[in-house]
Amino acid sequence: MTLTSVVACGGETTPTRTRVAQVESTQTPWIIYYPVTTTPPPATITLVPTNAVSAPVATEVPPTKPPAPQNTRPTQPAVSPQPTAPPEPPTAEPPTATSAPSCGQAYQVTNLTFPENGAKREAKAGSGAGKTIQFKWDPIASYEMDPKIGYRINISTPRNSQSLYISHNAYLKEQVAILSQQATYGLTQGDDATASWFVEVIMASGEFNDAGDDTQPPLGTITVCGPQSPTFTIELSVQ
Repeated sequence: MTLTSVVACGGETTPTRTRVAQVESTQTPWIIYYPVTTTPPPATITLVPTNAVSAPVATEVPPTKPPAPQNTRPTQPAVSPQPTAPPEPPTAEPPTATSAPSCGQAYQVTNLTFPENGAKREAKAGSGAGKTIQFKWDPIASYEMDPKIGYRINISTPRNSQSLYISHNAYLKEQVAILSQQATYGLTQGDDATASWFVEVIMASGEFNDAGDDTQPPLGTITVCGPQSPTFTIELSVQ
């Protein structure tokens, strides 16, 4: 509702109320509304200061490594270290070996002549010419050679063995090597036996004992100068 002022002639202002509408007895009273517009106050804008402190940047934390699985096996007892053996004394150097004699070339007896292969010989103990055994072969040369080159005759049975030695130069003269009566019987040990024999060419660093028993080896080191001869057999009979 709007209030208006009326100025009277006498100078006083008498407020009067303006009637909005005449109320008729025969009409329904009505009301006229005048809208009143209210202007909203201006919105307040909050300014953010430009020198605001920046929030610290969070440092990235590396992921935590999970703990290693625990060994469920029982812990073995600690083994005490074995005592260290004392160092061995240095091995003394062996004495210098005497160089073996050199034959100069290979030699081989290729032909046995006596006893013949498969021959029979008596080997009875006691005296008698038939109780020794003679051995013969073709020599490696028909002329004299180095006196340290000779022959070794190897005779053996399942029970025993024996060797004879003679130089090449002595064999050219004698043409035989003899197994003594006692050595022949020793091959049999009292029973009949089959003996095998062959010849090797050897070289000795010392001299051959050609003046004595043929079972005596030469002095010094013996070197075999080549392959052995073919092998013959002898049937030894003990009667």
